[in-house]
Amino acid sequence: TTSQMQALLSLLHSAVREYDHHNSTFGLVKAILLKRYMSSELYDLMDIILKLSVQSQKSTIRLASSQIFLQYLIDYPMGKQRMDNHLHQIVLNIKYEYEEGRLSAIDLFSSVIQKFPLPVLEEKSQFFFLPLVLQLANDDSKKCKEAVAECISLLLQRLSTESVQAFFGYAKRWSLSSGIDSLPMQRASAQLFGIFVDSRPDYVKRGSNASDLISIVLDVMLKQITFESESGWELLYHNLICTEKLNKQLPSLLPANYEIWGALVKMLAYPHPWIMQVSSRIISSHLSTIEPTKLLSDGPESFAVKIPGCLYKIASNLCRQLDVEDVHYVESTSTIAIKTISWVFRAMKQHPNICYDVDEGNKGGSGEEENALERSKDPCLWLMTRLSNIAKPKDIHRRESVFKCFAALCTSCNPDDLIPYLELMIDPIDRAIREANNLHPDEQTGNDPKSAIPKDVLQIVEDTCGTEQFLRAFAEVNRKVREKRDKRKQELASEAIHNPAAAAQRKIKRQIGKRERKKGKIDDRRAMRGASKKRRHS
Repeated sequence: TTSQMQALLSLLHSAVREYDHHNSTFGLVKAILLKRYMSSELYDLMDIILKLSVQSQKSTIRLASSQIFLQYLIDYPMGKQRMDNHLHQIVLNIKYEYEEGRLSAIDLFSSVIQKFPLPVLEEKSQFFFLPLVLQLANDDSKKCKEAVAECISLLLQRLSTESVQAFFGYAKRWSLSSGIDSLPMQRASAQLFGIFVDSRPDYVKRGSNASDLISIVLDVMLKQITFESESGWELLYHNLICTEKLNKQLPSLLPANYEIWGALVKMLAYPHPWIMQVSSRIISSHLSTIEPTKLLSDGPESFAVKIPGCLYKIASNLCRQLDVEDVHYVESTSTIAIKTISWVFRAMKQHPNICYDVDEGNKGGSGEEENALERSKDPCLWLMTRLSNIAKPKDIHRRESVFKCFAALCTSCNPDDLIPYLELMIDPIDRAIREANNLHPDEQTGNDPKSAIPKDVLQIVEDTCGTEQFLRAFAEVNRKVREKRDKRKQELASEAIHNPAAAAQRKIKRQIGKRERKKGKIDDRRAMRGASKKRRHS
């Protein structure tokens, strides 16, 4: 009877808030909804369930509440005012203060966009789109940002071309906004452009949309290319992500735009690691489609050929990415740099005449011209010398990156191309092994990563280039090391005679260093036994 149903619904108002037996409680609510029973008590119950979909601390309850409310919203008869109130609350819920609740609200929002009839969705599109954009711009959570972006993508996929065109116009206007408070809207528009490219590439291809988009992105890149301030890195990052998506979804649009590619090459040296990484990904993605040894035949229109001195600039900026202190090391950036350097080395070896910008070299003096001429004879010599020098400082990650680069060259290049540079490869590897052995002269260093990786790479170099060539180069490296050591000893002996005060100071400093190393070893052994470090008083 009606009175019994009202009593049951009144009990459910409190029962749905309880964690115990929630499966049976929500099962009963679903059964009532299937009966299409209509009463004020049921509508009040749905309001409670909508709140639970965001505010409940249990993920299972949030999910069940969202499913029930979606079923009610799609299937249940209700007036326009009630429907608008529900949609207004769903939109407000995506601003909930806690991340789990916002994610649940965004998931419900996405389900509504997927399930709503197209005419209703078109009517409500503006009401949905603008709050989503604001949340995309303002949310601090990475998960929520990704969920909102996916929600906007679903909306754009379902809407008509006319609605998409209106929203694309909004994004263009926001990107051109100016003033003190314009940066957040510019960042939001850059993210939106990326979503447009992903979700509606068919629309981006139409008319002048693609050229307008490329023009906006290029303008941002050129403004940031001076590296004078990192304050705009986030806007630049989102524009680069948009460029990456354009290159992936619409690969025919970018190859001939050499201004963008030139800017991307310069961005390889940008101070912020995210900018370096996405620029590296875009360039590596393009270069991987071309065989480096057939660059002039397979990619005659590539920016690597058309931009003078581009191969040198790419190699130089990628070496900068590897030449960083351990505190700034990013493994993914280093991996992409190593892959691209291997490609550039092979291209340089096959096409040394296109590696340098002749006009740029002519701007310098006669000495610079001679250096440029000397470098152009063998650009690979310059690259291998640069890598060898990068590995001289004792930072672990910096050295490992260079050693991995040597290993990558061994696996991808013709051995004959590497033999002339054997000494440049062996020297920093041998130095790292000697330093690791000197650090622990009485201990086995086989499992020490400081020596294990150099030893492995040294073996790869020997296997690739052949034992005879390897031993000859290795002997030459050791000869130079001995000469340098003997020269250093002579200088110290001479200093002891001509400047005894400086020699005495050096001896004291060396003794202090030995004492500190001995203390460090004792502390390490105590720590291995589980004892605390001995306190020392200065």
